[in-house]
Amino acid sequence: MMYIALIGDIIESKKIQDRAQVQQHLLQLMKELNQQYQNYLVSPFTVTTGDEFQALFSPNSYIFQIIDQLSVAFAPYEIRFGIGVGDMITEINKEQSIGSDGPAYWLAREAINHIHDKNDYGINHISVFLANEEVSWTVNAMLAACSFIQSKWTEVQYDVLKQLLAENIYDETFSHKEMARSLGITPSAFNKRIKASGLKIYLRNKRVAMNQILKEIAKEESRYV
Repeated sequence: MMYIALIGDIIESKKIQDRAQVQQHLLQLMKELNQQYQNYLVSPFTVTTGDEFQALFSPNSYIFQIIDQLSVAFAPYEIRFGIGVGDMITEINKEQSIGSDGPAYWLAREAINHIHDKNDYGINHISVFLANEEVSWTVNAMLAACSFIQSKWTEVQYDVLKQLLAENIYDETFSHKEMARSLGITPSAFNKRIKASGLKIYLRNKRVAMNQILKEIAKEESRYV
């Protein structure tokens, strides 16, 4: 069976003044994610070292939404993410993401090491590695484009993504009027904000990237049948 492994690492964590408080905040966020996405978590979000954590998922379409949820809630501190797609060779610990091993985690480790060294001048904090290098390259190119779009957002433009996530929306199709109302602005102002931000392109690329990953997983799993 194929799995999606996620490894996260707090960027420049040693420069954080109140590390204990920040780590407690991260633990609380992971607890909330473990609850919200329990149907997809094979092994829950777990801190593995002081500033690093990991989780193991069954194939699902929420990975990038989960990453954005965590990133938004953890701001102003930043996290780099490595995603690996593959199988597991040891028994999976369903209580915590420690002690299990396999290609999914190996590829996630390669992905996070890659984005640590090649982060597009500090803009990009996410990388995906699959066994298929061509698919990995395509997905990572789309994610890099998303990171570039996101790096240009103003605070008010970023608020739109925050509100979408708060309403469990992670797709380019949504009601402009309802979102404008939620943000307390006019539909005209909201439309201008959306147009300037490129948010819909961002969400579209994230969806296409996720579909590419799931398509590759389906292809790999068909070989086991």
